[in-house]
Amino acid sequence: MGFTNHDDDYVSPFDDGLPPYIAPSRRADYLSEIVETKHQMHEAAEQREKQWAMAARKSTEQRAAQVKREAATQQTRARQRNNPKRDGRQQQRTQNAQHQEHGTIRRMNPVIARQNAPKHRKKRNAFFWVIIVCAVVWGLADPLFGTANDWLGSLTHSQASSNTNASEHNESNYHSESSNTADRDSHAKRTTVEKTSDVLDVSGESQGVLTIASAQSGPNDFTGQPTVIVTFTWSNTSKKAITFDALTHPEVYQNGLQLREITFSKNTEVPGYSYESAQTEVKPGSEFNTTLAFTLRDTSAPIYVQSDRSTWYRESYLIVSAFTPNGDVSWTQVESNTLAPVPQATNADRKDMTTLGSTEYDTFSYALVSAQRGPADAMDNPSAIVSIDWINDTGNNASFSYFGEVSIMQHGVKLDNAYYLTNPEGFVDNGNILNSQPGVKATVQYAVELRDETSPITVTFTPYNTGNKAETKTFQLE
Repeated sequence: MGFTNHDDDYVSPFDDGLPPYIAPSRRADYLSEIVETKHQMHEAAEQREKQWAMAARKSTEQRAAQVKREAATQQTRARQRNNPKRDGRQQQRTQNAQHQEHGTIRRMNPVIARQNAPKHRKKRNAFFWVIIVCAVVWGLADPLFGTANDWLGSLTHSQASSNTNASEHNESNYHSESSNTADRDSHAKRTTVEKTSDVLDVSGESQGVLTIASAQSGPNDFTGQPTVIVTFTWSNTSKKAITFDALTHPEVYQNGLQLREITFSKNTEVPGYSYESAQTEVKPGSEFNTTLAFTLRDTSAPIYVQSDRSTWYRESYLIVSAFTPNGDVSWTQVESNTLAPVPQATNADRKDMTTLGSTEYDTFSYALVSAQRGPADAMDNPSAIVSIDWINDTGNNASFSYFGEVSIMQHGVKLDNAYYLTNPEGFVDNGNILNSQPGVKATVQYAVELRDETSPITVTFTPYNTGNKAETKTFQLE
């Protein structure tokens, strides 16, 4: 079928505001521009994800080091409480070391040095012997005066009370310090808040008030996939003009898997969507609506929206909400805790997987699964789709690209990425840089241009953790 006044029966596959008709003589150039644009978008997304992953790995390493330091500190305090004499000796050694280090810069006054010099133990021992002799004499005189036992008892009770008070004081300090440590840990993890809250900067100052306002179905994206448009209402509480992109970076999930954010053409008229709303500067004290579009994985499943990327360190509360589809363009906002728990990976899912990592910050499982022929890409080149199953076993949302990189080769040559005008069913662009929630089994797919359609291809996964070896597997194309 064709459009009116066109006899060559060519119909554009795009329905998002792109030109409805392209002259056959310009088709190759036009498709080349589309592929180049998608390639640039892919490269930019991968680069941005690598930067985020690098920052996240650095934060998790710092967090792990902090946990180790706190554990060592608690063990040291416990030893000091159990051995106060050792604590005193250690404190004296520390003071001596500090005096020696200070002396390398400034000589101590000799008069002060003599006054602070330790006294000989002989005098201290002689003094104690005098006390003991006096006590014995006093004890012998007790029948005559009847006061020795009372005096000694009073002295002993006073000393015991002093020791008890000191012990209680130390124990109180320990519990106070432990409480402060727990408070710091609780502050670092920060709970979520429903729908509306302040967004803080790294110094704890409010930058804005954000509300996850509404959601509605949008038109299909340029690969033919359904979309959802989420509206965020926010006000600028900072002292300078800022954009939504500078304020926060929301993420949307479906069944525990992050949805890919997309941008409609600026020439597309989409009700309830503004092309430049995320980059529009808003003055202090003003309120604004920002709309973002995401490609759905399932048109019947609810979505979970969070105000920012998940990190182990956070000053702001993570603002969350959820929406359920109504079967038309509308979605109903619901409390996020009313959603069913995301499906967790089973033992059967893990059966043939390799698990790497040793802490809650770096553990994951994966398996190089398959390589299949795909459809011809946008430039009519043969393609293949490589699938890798994996499970996020950390305590936070993370993408597969956070843990390592994948290289796909044929005849010893690295293959270029393939781009489709219409994605094959189930294929998700840039799936390797989209997050999975903890415990969820996910499949990431890589589309590549083949050098020939019959030779096998080799897939290599190289973990970023230098303590783990790369894994290579060869697939005969199915």
